[in-house]
Amino acid sequence: MDERVSLIAALANQTAYGRKDVEAYIDGAPHIKHASLRRLYGKLVIEVYDEAARHAATPTVLDLGAGEGSVTLPFLELGAHVTAVDISSNQLNELREKCRRHSDRLEVHCQDINETLQNPTQKYDIVAVNSFLHHIPDYLSLIDKCTTLLNPHGIFFSFQDPLRYDSVALPSRVFTDIGYFLWRLSRGSKGDVIGGIRRRLRRRRGIYLEDCYSDNAEYHITRNGLDQNAIQSLLRERGFDCRLISYYSTQNSVFQPIGAALGLRNCFGLIARRAWAAT
Repeated sequence: MDERVSLIAALANQTAYGRKDVEAYIDGAPHIKHASLRRLYGKLVIEVYDEAARHAATPTVLDLGAGEGSVTLPFLELGAHVTAVDISSNQLNELREKCRRHSDRLEVHCQDINETLQNPTQKYDIVAVNSFLHHIPDYLSLIDKCTTLLNPHGIFFSFQDPLRYDSVALPSRVFTDIGYFLWRLSRGSKGDVIGGIRRRLRRRRGIYLEDCYSDNAEYHITRNGLDQNAIQSLLRERGFDCRLISYYSTQNSVFQPIGAALGLRNCFGLIARRAWAAT
């Protein structure tokens, strides 16, 4: 994909999240906001960490798009050494504070992740990307680069990205849209309801504006989600076994338990191990 598109998306993310306060960020981050999703994430982190710990006394983690630290902290609490990378200095300041008890096993880099991937300094036991791939225009190339940073028994771990929309059942899509709209409405003037409706109608017509940071920050959320099948195909070509974990996720605190109870699915996580190492 055009490098210019990737640069525009990176700058849009810096604009969107560099100025956003942590409270607002968490309100819009279901995997941090809702206890049920935190439990699911925690369960998967333990699984990934335990697998890595079979081959390393202190597993090393590269956490791309680390944000404010809520999804970084569990790895540190388990005993990993974490290198956290994010483009927002505000978010990373919160991460440092949240993880200060584990500062001896934490490295923090405020930079575009492309810099990290282009100039790797080491290999890792785990590469983690949480609520991150949907920000990246060419996420398949990014995943491919991530696999080259893994140790022989390394694990690629993703969480909280939208399933490809045309693969999501209609009830899940409708329920998700209604829940999202009501969440925006509940935020009052901060919700930018009218602007949000206008942008959504425009995007439904396939029109995306280069100068609209909200079109570029959460790149694939505003388009067609992520192609989970293409991701798995790529990883299998690179010799990995994949496990896809699909679940329901929404910013709406009322709709979250209802959607989960109904068995709806709109988001996914993925754990990929090298096939020969997983046996």
